[in-house]
Amino acid sequence: MEKMTGLSRRVKKEDFSRILLTETSSYDVPVTFSNVGFYWHWKKFEEGRSFFPEIMEFLFQKGDLSGYTIPLHYKIRKDEKSYRSLSLIHPATQVKFIDFYKSFDQKIVEACAKSEFSIRSPANIASKYYVKSENENSYKFRSEGVTTRQSESKSRFLTSYFSYKGYNRLHHFFDSQSFVDLERKYSSFWSVDISKCFDSIYTHSITWALKEKAHSKSNASIKNTFGSLFDTLMQRSNYNETAGIVIGPEVSRIFAEIIFQKIDGDVERELEEKNLKNNVHYTIRRYVDDIFIFATSDNVADSVLRVVETSLKAYKLSLNTSKTVKAARPFITGKSRSLQAVKKSLKNLFDRLLSPNPDDNLVSDAETSNSLKYKPTKIFNRRKLIISFLNEIKSACADSTDAYEMVSGYLISALSNLIVKFSEGNANYKFPEDANKKGHADFFLILIELVFHFYTISPSQGGSVKICIMADQACRYFDGKISESSHEVRSLIYTLANNFFESSAFHKLSNDKTDFALLEALNILVALKLLGSKYLVSRDILNKIVNFAENRALSYFEITTLLFYIGDDPEKSYSAIKAKIIKDIDKSLSDLSDVRISAEKVYLLLDILACPFVEDTKRRAYIRRLISTATQSAPEELEVMNMQKKFARYRWFTSWNRAELLSSLEKKALLKSY
Repeated sequence: MEKMTGLSRRVKKEDFSRILLTETSSYDVPVTFSNVGFYWHWKKFEEGRSFFPEIMEFLFQKGDLSGYTIPLHYKIRKDEKSYRSLSLIHPATQVKFIDFYKSFDQKIVEACAKSEFSIRSPANIASKYYVKSENENSYKFRSEGVTTRQSESKSRFLTSYFSYKGYNRLHHFFDSQSFVDLERKYSSFWSVDISKCFDSIYTHSITWALKEKAHSKSNASIKNTFGSLFDTLMQRSNYNETAGIVIGPEVSRIFAEIIFQKIDGDVERELEEKNLKNNVHYTIRRYVDDIFIFATSDNVADSVLRVVETSLKAYKLSLNTSKTVKAARPFITGKSRSLQAVKKSLKNLFDRLLSPNPDDNLVSDAETSNSLKYKPTKIFNRRKLIISFLNEIKSACADSTDAYEMVSGYLISALSNLIVKFSEGNANYKFPEDANKKGHADFFLILIELVFHFYTISPSQGGSVKICIMADQACRYFDGKISESSHEVRSLIYTLANNFFESSAFHKLSNDKTDFALLEALNILVALKLLGSKYLVSRDILNKIVNFAENRALSYFEITTLLFYIGDDPEKSYSAIKAKIIKDIDKSLSDLSDVRISAEKVYLLLDILACPFVEDTKRRAYIRRLISTATQSAPEELEVMNMQKKFARYRWFTSWNRAELLSSLEKKALLKSY
């Protein structure tokens, strides 16, 4: 199992509201989006210090569990052939989960501790967050005004309400000693997949999985039990649907894990009755909905598979038989063989880029605390090195048609993480006046070009977040240490981003979209925005990224990302696009009667009220409408003016300035440590 390295910091375990910070995976939403602002506003409301308590009460607390909400649905690219459908649940429903966790967090842990098969499940209430060093991120995200509120200093590090046992990523399991031991013990290895897992989960099945008594002896009503309340909340978060649960929130993964833990137990008992013993004739490892069967023979594996299939059917779930993979020793597929070769090439590249023994004079200076932790080697031919590495990767993937795209995602992560590591390690180093900085510049330029190459092969939401982090890291390093080459690194990022927008991969991506936002492209726009005002794309490029057709309403993510990107637009370069954005905002917010139901509407409303790029008169009109909807009476103009000033003070979900965005990026970068 993986071990956490670094320094620990205590978390206030009694702060149940921190679930608001972790419900949405940072890599599943646009780089400008986070729940940090909402968490801050909610904490102020709980403490009786909210800027607008009546509005908070109206939007998030009025009503009981009888009312449903409609989540905000969106899609991200899964692979060349498909997309993942994800959802953001209404903030009012998120708030209801605070009390639920407060009452039942220990029961969640207990319900997720029953299976030996699971290799990823909640193990405890998180009591610590981790940083790698005392000055974690002191250089990486330093900018004027980054800490807009003291509450963010810790909240940005929190990634989950629970601490988890097992593996953070599935590939870590395949690289583990545990997998080696299983291969030594068993001769057959089958991989199976649950078909449309989250879409097929029946919410009532949580009570079947728990078979529980009433939570409170004083109230024996079945409606008051852990399972029934969980069932009800999952329904209320998704239009009262019982068939299927929303995909994306951490709470959905926990809900599914509890059900799968029960199924794991059913499978083990059924096989025991057939005289097939776990850890003797077979064993299973399950990572969420991916199931891996290890057996002493194919006959045993087939028996296990049949029992798994039967046990799933009892919960209205089924296997996707087309994705079943069967292997004999050695347990390796074409894809995994390619990945092993890629890892070897990657190590060779890192060895080629970084000197193993930096010059002692550069490593440390006791008087000035000047240090160079990573020294780049001298590169004689940058182009030759890039082409050589790319040829190695292509050769590694020659025997597997799908491997090139699969390893591209891995390489984007590894290469961009190296930039972060290099920047952090050399944060305190100051070049001597006569220093040759070409090696440092080449290091960044090589990695940036490689990352964009692999992103063009396999554009993804996670990869686009990595590019934002990488671009910011590189620009900061150059601005602080190699300022004479700052334009060069920005020009390279700008050129490569524009090349991506002209590529066949992007053309296919934009042609595949029907009526949803291309987050994989919108995040690249944010990366370009971080370069500065001289590096903005043309209107023609924006028209390729977003469908601005008059009869099509822009989505929430398109509106907020484009407003961040366009900003004040002093030269009116994007005036027509901004007019379309404002028109669609007006239309969406013309009626707020369903703002407590529609997640998209409440996200948009609150973000626009805090947005400095929307005219004051527009924002006052929305505020006037909100107050009228909440109080059933027309507000005084002074009240509207005061409310506008309060809404402008702090963000809700979207980062509207560079400082807030860098704070959000910091949290996303930290996820690699978890």
